[in-house]
Amino acid sequence: MDPVEKLVARSEITDLIVTYCITFDDQDWDEFAKLWTEDASFIVDDYAFEGRPAVLDFLTNCLPKGYTSKHMLSVPLIEFSGSGRSANCRTDVVWIASNFENAIVGRYYDNIVKQGGAWKFRRRHEIPVPYQEGPAPMSNAAISVSGDTMRKGLLKGNKS
Repeated sequence: MDPVEKLVARSEITDLIVTYCITFDDQDWDEFAKLWTEDASFIVDDYAFEGRPAVLDFLTNCLPKGYTSKHMLSVPLIEFSGSGRSANCRTDVVWIASNFENAIVGRYYDNIVKQGGAWKFRRRHEIPVPYQEGPAPMSNAAISVSGDTMRKGLLKGNKS
C-alpha cells in the first residue's frame, strides 16, 4: 500500500469501528448487520459466537429493545497485513449504560478485512478489564498530581 492508500484505509477502518458503536447504541440492526463478514466471530471471555448469524443473534439481543447506552472509544491502533486487504486493530472501549455507570471497560482486538470494496469485521475479541473493588492503588505522587481532578472517595485513604 502506498501512503495515500494506507491513509484512506485507516480512515475507512476507523469509520467501521465507530459505526459498530453508533449502530449498536442506536439499535440500527440493519446497518449493524452490514459490518460483518459471513464467517465472522465475536468472542468475549469464554464465549465464542461463530458465523455472522450467531454473532448478530447474540449482539442484537444483548439489551432490551429501546435501551439507551453509549460506547466511548480510543483512537484505534491499526496494523495492516502485507497485502493491505486485512488489518489487526486494538481499540480501548468504555460502555456506559443508561444509569450512567461504566458497565464495561475493555479492549477490542479486531481482525478486519476488505470485501467487496468495504472493510468488515471478520473477528472481534472483547477483553474486559476485570472489576476490582475499592480505590485505585495510586502512589502519593500520583494523588498529589491527579487527586483534585478525581471524584471524592475514589482515592486511597480519602475519607470524603
